[in-house]
Amino acid sequence: MCDTTETTKSSATFAGIEIQQGLTKKNYFFLFLNTFFAGILMSVLGILQPVFLKDIIGVSPDFFGSINGLLMNINEVATLTLVAVVGALSDKSGRKILAFLGFILLAVSFFLLSMSNQLAEFFNVSSGFSSQLCAFLSFVPSEAEKFTSFAPGLFITYIVRLFVGIGILLVFPQFITMVADYTHEKDRGKGMAFNGLMMGVSSLVVFGALAQILKNSGIQSLFYIISIIALAGAVCTCLFLKERLPQQKEDNKGLKELFGVVSKSLTLKTSYLCTLITRADIIVIAAFFMAWAVKISDGYGMTSGEATQKAAMAMIVMSIASLFAFPIVGTLLDKWGRIPTLILSISLGGAGMLLLSVCADPFSGMVYPAMILLSFGIAGSISGANTLATDASPPEMVGTVLGGLNTMQPIGIMLFMGLGGYMFDTFGPGWAFAVKGLASLLLALWLFLIKNKFKTEQLA
Repeated sequence: MCDTTETTKSSATFAGIEIQQGLTKKNYFFLFLNTFFAGILMSVLGILQPVFLKDIIGVSPDFFGSINGLLMNINEVATLTLVAVVGALSDKSGRKILAFLGFILLAVSFFLLSMSNQLAEFFNVSSGFSSQLCAFLSFVPSEAEKFTSFAPGLFITYIVRLFVGIGILLVFPQFITMVADYTHEKDRGKGMAFNGLMMGVSSLVVFGALAQILKNSGIQSLFYIISIIALAGAVCTCLFLKERLPQQKEDNKGLKELFGVVSKSLTLKTSYLCTLITRADIIVIAAFFMAWAVKISDGYGMTSGEATQKAAMAMIVMSIASLFAFPIVGTLLDKWGRIPTLILSISLGGAGMLLLSVCADPFSGMVYPAMILLSFGIAGSISGANTLATDASPPEMVGTVLGGLNTMQPIGIMLFMGLGGYMFDTFGPGWAFAVKGLASLLLALWLFLIKNKFKTEQLA
């Protein structure tokens, strides 16, 4: 892997973050640029997957919510299985090599995903077997015959989607960990917020430019663009990032040490619980909001692409709001405190989810204030939990602790996506958001009740 070797004075800054000795502004720029690329690869599934399922695979509308939710959960199965191992491995082998391999895997996997039907035909996937399996995975084994027409392509989609999940797992956590590697504690809130800001910019590009491409040029063109972006991330990782593992690398602890460290720290336990409950927010919104629009598109006289673009306007509003939310949150985390910022942010996010749940449709004017509230909720919960975790981590265990933190993410996402998919199909799309909003508000209440216990750790 290729490293830069220039040094810079410690008084130099990048976006208000002090540049550490041995690093340059170029390293920081490409760290956050790669976060932007990773954000595109994660959030593009929100606009790509519903259209892909409806127009390419031909999924029945009766099972649209459960299948869309299951595909998102396949990503989380990969994360839950491997994230702690990947976190520990990043402390030992480095962040760059894992991110590089992840980008390559994503480029290949997105290309293969676009060919799911052709791959099913090439491998002669049995419609009988695949319909039984796919119906079982959607918790409706008795209705397998309704899956027959689209099950072979869906079966291949499930397999390839697993590799997309592994690629995202290899890529995204490394850049969060590198923010910790590249910042001192006094700047860590700003660093995590800037990381989140790049995620917001990536969402803006996805729901703005890429949604327009999807409408005008079709889904196949979008698959090609996504593969190219993944390759660009691999090149930038190799050429322009510098590894900066803790100096205690030879003393790095493994997974067996993680439980003891977390169990003794209220700060770490809080960051893990926040991640468990709040990290599902953006996935729930991206998956079910766009699926809602695509599902009802025929009734509104729109194609899937037109409905996606129209609903994407609300997501663009959320992305633009996040451009303001993340800097505000970063300042609040460093100046006001980690816990008060978390309480405020999670409360706003919960209120946004409840407001979204009572909207008549995804094209309603009420979705816009809901999205603004959600932008602040997501910004604060992501930046706050990451900052708490890195603050309380032993220096030699940052990757391992963040790996454990990221293990909480798939558990929460699997819970809220599974429950949300069922509520979506059974009671209506709004219920998928209502359940998530209530969970966030309960978490905010719990944090408010115990906030004084953090004073001994100087976090309140």
